[in-house]
Amino acid sequence: MGSSAGRVDHTSTLLAIAELAVALAGFASLISVIGRRTDDRARAIDSFRLRTMLEMALRYAAFALVPLPFLQIAPAEPLVWQASSGLYLVSTAVYGTLSIKRARAHEGMTDRRWAIGPVMGLTSISLLVNIANVLGLGGSNAFSLYLGALLVGLASAGLLFLSVVASVFRPER
Repeated sequence: MGSSAGRVDHTSTLLAIAELAVALAGFASLISVIGRRTDDRARAIDSFRLRTMLEMALRYAAFALVPLPFLQIAPAEPLVWQASSGLYLVSTAVYGTLSIKRARAHEGMTDRRWAIGPVMGLTSISLLVNIANVLGLGGSNAFSLYLGALLVGLASAGLLFLSVVASVFRPER
């Protein structure tokens, strides 16, 4: 058995997550082009949903790539994953604040609580996992916590994707 037996290939795993996030963003963009609306209000809401989904998916792609340069130096070092989680938390705080302001500016964005609640729930879980990682609660499993946070976050982007699809294919009123 070699020394790498049983060790997770961090780079491949993170690149796969980044590819999934970019693919999700691409499909959402394609669907939004297919389902153009004529009503200005509906178009504005669809545009907001698409923008939010794209931003989330691309943020998760970026955060899957953030640790890659450091893996050459210290692949098993929990500090790499803790620092990445810290950057994720700062980014999410800034992004979340700006998104809430944008959502309040769009009339009708908060009408569909069934779509907002699960996305916020998954995003909150992702934040809690990253907080635990920053605090060092993951120990030698810090990569697993970071990976879990990315996957839960990507699931929230997936829910937004479904919201975009549902919105685009809903008949206009």
